[in-house]
Amino acid sequence: MKQKWTPIVAAALLSLFVPQLHAAEGLYIGAGIGQAGIKDNINTENFDANDAAYKFFIGWRFKVLPLFHLAVEGGYTDFGKPSQTLGGQNVETSINGPSIAALAILPLGPFDLYGRLGGIDWNVDTTIGNAKTSRAGSAAVYGLGVGLNLGPLGLRAEYERYQIKDIDRVDLVSLSALIQF
Repeated sequence: MKQKWTPIVAAALLSLFVPQLHAAEGLYIGAGIGQAGIKDNINTENFDANDAAYKFFIGWRFKVLPLFHLAVEGGYTDFGKPSQTLGGQNVETSINGPSIAALAILPLGPFDLYGRLGGIDWNVDTTIGNAKTSRAGSAAVYGLGVGLNLGPLGLRAEYERYQIKDIDRVDLVSLSALIQF
């Protein structure tokens, strides 16, 4: 008889605890680290390099429906300085800039699944040997992620793709921590 009630009691206790794990509405701030990848065609050679990257962000989360939330997020991302030797010369590309995005969030207990859509104002510095070129612009960013909410603390794993003009591919895989107020 004792074993029959154990799952029911466990489920009742879990149901009391799970709502506290949902992310709250309101302000949050966070930071992340990850790996940026840049793929491009430079001087008819394939540049394909990775480097450590970091980002900072601040956002506001809105509960639209019980199973659908939205967030607006602003941030800054530095993609590091991926480098590679091409044609006997060192080639280094540095990309960074502020961004803004909307997140569509599906809260599933303590977990969130979300999609990101927004834009970035990018700065690109490319150094080939001793020659450096700089350019800037705006581009679209999109991505997918999963989050874990532990009360006011959260963890994220995310993939983002940036559509930077004249660069074949810029992406970021990151892990972030955040705090919700």
